Amino acid sequence: MLTTAGSAAASSGIDSPESGVTQVGRGSAWLARADDPLAVYFNPAALAFQASGVHVGAQLMFMNRCFTRKGPGNVVVSPGDAAGALGSLPGPGAPLDPDSAKQVPPPAEVCSDKGAFPNPQIAATFRLTNRLAVGVALVAPHASGNNNWPETVPYTTRLGIPTTQPAPNRYMLVSSEALIVFPTVGVGYAIADNLSIGASFLWGVAIVDFVNFSEGISPPGAATPSSDQFSRNSDLRAHLSGKDLFIPGFAVSAFWAVTPRLDVSIWAKWTDALRINAADVNVTARYWDDVGGVRTDACAMDPNGDKACNITDAKGVGSVKFSLPMELKLGARYHHPRAAATRPKWADKPGRRVRDPLSEDLFDLEFDFTWAQNSVVGDLEIGFPKKPQIPVKGTPSFLPSNANVPHNWVDVAGLRLGGDFVVLPSRLALRAGGFFETQGQDDRYLGLDFDVAQKIGVSGGATVRIGPVDVALAYQHTFFATLDNKGRGAVKALSGDQTAGFRSQQAINGGSLRASLNEAGLAGTFRW
Repeated sequence: MLTTAGSAAASSGIDSPESGVTQVGRGSAWLARADDPLAVYFNPAALAFQASGVHVGAQLMFMNRCFTRKGPGNVVVSPGDAAGALGSLPGPGAPLDPDSAKQVPPPAEVCSDKGAFPNPQIAATFRLTNRLAVGVALVAPHASGNNNWPETVPYTTRLGIPTTQPAPNRYMLVSSEALIVFPTVGVGYAIADNLSIGASFLWGVAIVDFVNFSEGISPPGAATPSSDQFSRNSDLRAHLSGKDLFIPGFAVSAFWAVTPRLDVSIWAKWTDALRINAADVNVTARYWDDVGGVRTDACAMDPNGDKACNITDAKGVGSVKFSLPMELKLGARYHHPRAAATRPKWADKPGRRVRDPLSEDLFDLEFDFTWAQNSVVGDLEIGFPKKPQIPVKGTPSFLPSNANVPHNWVDVAGLRLGGDFVVLPSRLALRAGGFFETQGQDDRYLGLDFDVAQKIGVSGGATVRIGPVDVALAYQHTFFATLDNKGRGAVKALSGDQTAGFRSQQAINGGSLRASLNEAGLAGTFRW
C-alpha cells in the first residue's frame, strides 16, 4: 500500500541498487571509487580525497509491472460473463461473489502506468584543508516514486456489450505518490595520505499519498477463498495521505588505499522508521453499481438530501509506520595507474591528495558486497486507534483500529561488479557493470507497493571531460524474477467489518508479479 522513493542506499527492498549516473553505469560498483560529490551520502570518507565541486544529475526511470490474479490451484482468473443482465455463465477461475448473478470478472492481468519518472540528485563538496572536506547533498532514492495501477478495467461481455469492471489489483493498490528525499550533510577526514574516515547526518522528508480498496462487510460464509465482493455496495475506496518531516539517520564509512593499485572501503547506514502520526483518510462507500461500473448516483435517494452521504472525510485520525532497513557495503577496487599522468589543475594542488581516475588510471575494476536488514519490515503498520471507532458513512462499517498489511521481508544480499576504461586520458572513459540481488520476500506475501524479487542488472555508460566539467551518461536494464505464489496468497483485504476482525475472508494477493526497469541518466560535475 505504500510505495516510496524510500531510503536511497544499497540492496534494500525499497530501492535497488542506488542513485547516481556514474554509479548506474558501473552496476553501482562505486563504493571504493567514490569520486564525485554524491560520496557525501554513499561514502563520506572519500570526500577527504576529492576536490571541491558541484554535482547535478538525474535518471529517467521506466518501470514496467504487471500482476496476474490467480486463485487456489494456480487457476488463472479469466474473463467471463455472469448469468442475468449480461447473459452467459461465469468464466473458469473467476473471483466471483457467489451470490451475484450480474458480476463480470476483470481481465486476469493488469499493468501499472509505464510513464517516465525523473530521479534527481544534487551534491557539493568543499575541501576546507589538505585533510578535511565537507559535503552536502539532496538525494532521492533509486525508485519510481509514483506507482499507479488501474481502478477499473475495460471488458466486453460475450454478448458484445462494452463495460468496465473493478480491477483485480484494487485491494492491494490503486495508486501511490511519494516525495521522499534525504537532505544530507557529511564530513570526511584523512588520517593519513592513504586512509580516511567519514560520517554523514541524514534528514529524511516524506510526503505520501495512496489509494486502495477495502471491503465494507466480510461476513463468514459469504466468500470463497478466491471470491471478491463488490455487490451489495461492499467495496470502499480509501484515500490515505500524510507526511513525516523528520526521519533521522546517519552513515559512516572508511576508505583505505592498501597499495597504489588497491583501494578498499566499508560503509554502513541506519535510518529511523517513516512515521506519520496524523494521517488524513477519505473513504467513499457505495462506489460500484450492481454490475461493477463506477456509481454516479450514490446519494440520489438519500432521504436527507445529503450529497456526501457516502463520504467519510477524517483529518489527522490515522497513523502509519514503515521501518527502513539498515544497510552495509564492502568494496574493493583495483586500478591500473598510467606511467605518466597529466592531471588537471584542480587535482594537482601541492600538499593535497586528490584522486582523479580519469587522468591517472588506465582502467579500474571494482567488486562490492551489499547487505540490507530487510527483515525489520514485518508489517506496513496502519491504524485508526481513535475510540470510539470512526463509522464509515453509508455503511455499517468502521475504520479499523489495526489495518496493518503484512510484508514479512527477509534480509537481502547483493554483489556488484563494474569498472571504467579510460580511452583518452582526461577526456573520455567508458564503463560497464552489473549487479545481482537475492529475493527479499516469500512469494505468499507479494504486493504491488514494492517488488523485492531477485534482481539482475546490466549497465553501461561514459564520461566526457570538457574543461573543469565531467559529463556522465548511463543506461541500465534491471531484470526482475517473477514472484508467483500460484494462487496461494497470504494477504487479506482490509475490511470495515468489525465482526470479521477487519479483514476479508479471502486472500487478495494470489497470483504473480513480473517487472522490468529501464533507465537512462545524465549528470554533470564541476570541480575547482
